[in-house]
Order: sequence, then C-alpha cells, then structure tokens
Amino acid sequence: MPTSTGGPDRMTVIVEFTIPAESFAFGRATSGDPDVRVAIERLVPVGDERIPFLWATGETFERFERHLRESEVVERIERLTHIGDSALYSVEWFEEGEAFLNGISDTGGTVVEGTGDGSWSFTLRFRDHTDLKRFHQFYRAHDYPLEIDRIHGSDDDPGGEVGVELSSAQHDALRLAIERGYFSVPRGTTLEEIAEELGISRQAVSERVRRGTESVLRDSLPGVDPGPDTDREGAEGTTDE
Repeated sequence: MPTSTGGPDRMTVIVEFTIPAESFAFGRATSGDPDVRVAIERLVPVGDERIPFLWATGETFERFERHLRESEVVERIERLTHIGDSALYSVEWFEEGEAFLNGISDTGGTVVEGTGDGSWSFTLRFRDHTDLKRFHQFYRAHDYPLEIDRIHGSDDDPGGEVGVELSSAQHDALRLAIERGYFSVPRGTTLEEIAEELGISRQAVSERVRRGTESVLRDSLPGVDPGPDTDREGAEGTTDE
C-alpha cells in the first residue's frame, strides 16, 4: 500500500513520442521483419537487469526471432506463448548495450506503452516536470531524433493538459497534421500533402511542426533556457512562399 510522505502531491507527467527504430539498439533488434509489429508488454526491473516482455504480431516469426537473436544487444530470447497471430516473448539484453531504454529509466521514466516496426511510438510517465526535463536533456545530449506528439498531465487528472503558446501558423500546421493523421501509426499523411493543403513549402511545414514541438517542450519543462529571443512568425516566414 502506498504511504504518504506528508508533502504536497506531485502531478505525474505523460509524454508521447515517436523515434525511428534504427536510431536505438532495441529498435534495431526488433525490426528484422517489416511484417511483424512489436509491442512492449512492460519493463520489469530485476536486480540490475531490465527484461522486456514483447508481443509480436504477424503471420510468421522465424525471421523476427533470428534477427533478434543475432542482435548485438540481445542476450537471450524465449517464446512464452502463442495466441492467434501474436506471440509473447521474454527478451533479456546486455544492459550496457541499450543506452536509450536505460536512459528512460535513469531519468525517472516508466514505459506505459511502446509499439514499433520501422519506427517506435512510446508513452512514458514521469513523476514530475523535473524528471521530464532530465529526459529532455538526455535525449538532446545524445541526439536521439524524437518527435514529441503530446505532453499532458496524469491520466487521473483530466484537466492536466499542458498549456502551450504557439504562433497561429504553428497551430494551423499542427492541427492539420493531427487531423490528417500525420502522427498516427502508420502515418495517414505526409508533410508534402500537408504543405500542399496549406499552400506552402514542405520545409515551412516541417519548421512549423518542429518549432511547435519545441514550444511544447519549453513551455512544459520548468527551468529550460528559453533560447534566443526570436520572432516566431518571422523565423518561419522566409520559407512559406
């Protein structure tokens, strides 16, 4: 049973993002078969090791299993059960080889959900904005190419959505990207299609989406250096035509 520390309650923070599978070792290990989709059941600490339980969904698993066993990061793999077109695996990896997932744990993050094939979508829970800031600093320092989809408060706090200041151009680009399924898995549209609908260049759309994402992070992470005092509209205007 949880015990109270006597201090004020801290609202946990949820962050949702995508990351290319080839940019982290565990993603590379699990992407050996493009026809197999993988989902993390949970990450369980066992001493100094973390064992992910994976659900793999597809028609066959031979290629997937072979690639997983041959990965430089995987120490052991065991198929636990097979239900319909899905199989549950227990996979142990060499701790020092999986820097990204270790970084999530080391910065106080808990994996709520993770699914992937060519790219991975993660939902992480952090105890507070301080831990989220540590995770932000971690992945920026190691150049992990995350695309932040959403940052919000605890699932138990419906009013906990993080307020974000966006320019009208960023708001329009992000709204259209969401409505057209750009952040869905698989993607429902491309930056080129969004750019055509808005009547601007692909580069302009890309900048608006990235700057909007940056605004989400900066507005939700206390203590982050706000960076140069740049006019948000003016910084993007040169590529809009």
